[in-house]
Amino acid sequence: MPTQVWLLGEPWVLVRLDGVLVAFRDRCPHRLAPLSAGRVVDGRLECAYHGWRFESGGRATSIPALGSSSPLPPRACLSSPVAVCERFGLVWLAPAEPVCDLHAFPEWDDPDYRCAMTAPRHTTVSALQLADNFLDAAHFPTVHVQTFGTPEAAYVSPHHVTRDGWEIRTVYEAPYRNHDDPLVTTGEHPLVQPHVLTKIGRPPAAVSLTLDFPLTGHRLAILFVCQPETRTRTRVYKLMAHNGIAPDDLRRLDQLVTYEDLVLDEDLAILEQFGSMTLATDPRTEVHAGADKLSVAYRRLLSELADAHDPEAPA
Repeated sequence: MPTQVWLLGEPWVLVRLDGVLVAFRDRCPHRLAPLSAGRVVDGRLECAYHGWRFESGGRATSIPALGSSSPLPPRACLSSPVAVCERFGLVWLAPAEPVCDLHAFPEWDDPDYRCAMTAPRHTTVSALQLADNFLDAAHFPTVHVQTFGTPEAAYVSPHHVTRDGWEIRTVYEAPYRNHDDPLVTTGEHPLVQPHVLTKIGRPPAAVSLTLDFPLTGHRLAILFVCQPETRTRTRVYKLMAHNGIAPDDLRRLDQLVTYEDLVLDEDLAILEQFGSMTLATDPRTEVHAGADKLSVAYRRLLSELADAHDPEAPA
């Protein structure tokens, strides 16, 4: 069935035609009716208003009111994005030419990992603010008090931020309340354990995170993706892969999903109270500290990206 999705304030329709996933702007060129209200007939997308049909390339193949012998208007075509693909159980749509590829997420396809996804969430927080929060290193002990945050994590250890094209990355170590370690309940391991974080940000609002626990040898990999539907609505996706869960242990997998939902709840509880839903990219607007290196690099990346796509920006 045709499905409507929103991106950057514009509706799109996703549909499979002859087994191929395609996307079009969600409006018929005839009377601008939403194509997502239509249906698929004989491998064609049929508009629910006047029955115009379109093939996978967007070209009209049938206009019932004209009969079968009349030529079709050459402008009877649908508008397509630059790219649409499926990866990691999600559909990715690029209205314009992407500046970089999607994040690598090798753990998702690794048989040693158990994979899960939280239910998509809607929020009023902007996609850029959400990604910035996920990159932030200093809010753990004050925001995540019910989950992994611990007072020992208030100090952010020295770390270096690198940039490669449109990607920013850092690695650092921090204390973590590891409720996921079964040896904590037996007293063999402490609850507060060291873990090594690798954070990778790519525009506009996707972050890859790996949490490596030296004490258990386990890794939790997370891909955090924010879909900016409109200026006031973002859809959040959180994908997880864990190599410390047995293949048949569905209970622990469900617990992981519930736990990561709670982590997101903690973030949204503060972020949804912000007076402005616009991420400040002007370095004079906010006061930054040494622990904010990755956030500063993200703001710089976004500023450069905006300048690169502004035709009036100075060369």
